[in-house]
Amino acid sequence: MFDYWYDLKKEKIYKPWTTKVSSFNYDKDMSYFDLMVPTTDTTKYSFCLDLLLRISKPIFITGGSGTGKSAVISNKLGLMKDKDNIVTININMSAQTSS
Repeated sequence: MFDYWYDLKKEKIYKPWTTKVSSFNYDKDMSYFDLMVPTTDTTKYSFCLDLLLRISKPIFITGGSGTGKSAVISNKLGLMKDKDNIVTININMSAQTSS
């Protein structure tokens, strides 16, 4: 179920997230740490994040380690910082540490 999204506008059918993954365009001037490679998971997380932020709903994103959750959130907040005049404070935590 989580591998699909419902196309309300055109075909009115379930489609795999792979159909929404955009192509990666490498920008040699961009910092390595700012690069966002679109994958099925990052596309899914980004779509849900955009949708819920647009309607001002709380968000809890969970999933396997290394799937891009933190990267998607950091990327989105970085984009919002410039246009929406917000200040971000990042606190990094990892399931891979014992702290």
